[in-house]
Amino acid sequence: MATLYVASTESYVGKSAVCAGLLRQLKDRQIDAGYMKPVSVSVTHTPEGAFDEDAAFIRESFGLSEPLEQIAPVLLRRTTIESILRGEQHDWAGAVQQAFQAISSQHQVTIVEGTNSWYEGALVDLSADRVADLIDAPMVLVSRYRTTLTVDAILSVQRFVGKRLKGVILNQIEETRLDFVQSHVVPFLEQRGIAVLGLLPQDIALSGIPVEDLVSELGGSVIGAEYGQGKIVESLMIGAMGAEAGLSHFRRRANKAVITGGDRTDLQLAALETSTNALVLTGNFRPQQSVIDRAEQRNVPIITIADDTLTAVERIENMFGHVRLHERTKLERFTKLMAERCDWARLDAILGL
Repeated sequence: MATLYVASTESYVGKSAVCAGLLRQLKDRQIDAGYMKPVSVSVTHTPEGAFDEDAAFIRESFGLSEPLEQIAPVLLRRTTIESILRGEQHDWAGAVQQAFQAISSQHQVTIVEGTNSWYEGALVDLSADRVADLIDAPMVLVSRYRTTLTVDAILSVQRFVGKRLKGVILNQIEETRLDFVQSHVVPFLEQRGIAVLGLLPQDIALSGIPVEDLVSELGGSVIGAEYGQGKIVESLMIGAMGAEAGLSHFRRRANKAVITGGDRTDLQLAALETSTNALVLTGNFRPQQSVIDRAEQRNVPIITIADDTLTAVERIENMFGHVRLHERTKLERFTKLMAERCDWARLDAILGL
């Protein structure tokens, strides 16, 4: 019976996706693998009850038989946190251990997914180091590589959890940074006892935002919603300059969403002359007919919202980088990427396979 605890340095680094990739690889090799997410701070509420959406998706995708309440036993809802702050006592560690024993006893390998960061869960004494100790599991860290500051975060986790950290998977590496990471970052981490178990390049099809998701997140009114079907927003640009400068600015990126004031007709038309997949207008203004007509010609949906530009930008930026696994095609694409780019011999050694 082997166990692997999958932690992350921050939110939206692809931790759930990595867990799914590990499960797929093990199952493809006829190794019976189970899964659990002991502590969830991202709880979805429905009329039927509360649950962890990622855990539910993985359970369904891999046909796991254990009940969801066992796979994700500790849900940190607002009411739960408030009760803790009032001083009420709960045996969260006991709940995790009981669920883990029930699941791990039924499988050759159990993949255990951590919280959104290595320190989350400390409020209930279930941060990454504590859970890994409770279940006596080696730890693999998932980190999104953006700059060398990523190395700081990885070394900080190593200092915090010690020898339990066996390696790291670097995810969402921009193509232009891959050579530097391979030639400089990898040797640096290896010399400090952190095995680099995978280098996963950025994949726009995974990290981009479907226009339908953008509409769902922002709300507001949509003109030409049908134009956005199947389109992916790869980046976000803000229009807050003159029209001439805006045209040059907007040409720098393809397949983007442009967010600008609802009264800036000049910038709206400039954005529509470039590769734009969605136009987001703030201030609850209805665009001029000339903008609507041009958007129709270019098959670009217009989303009008009441938010100011800064608020809208923050909401959209929070969506980027979050690999939303809840689509079969994305799951298959990511697991294939992991199969090609991870060092499975070293992962097997960590698991004792």
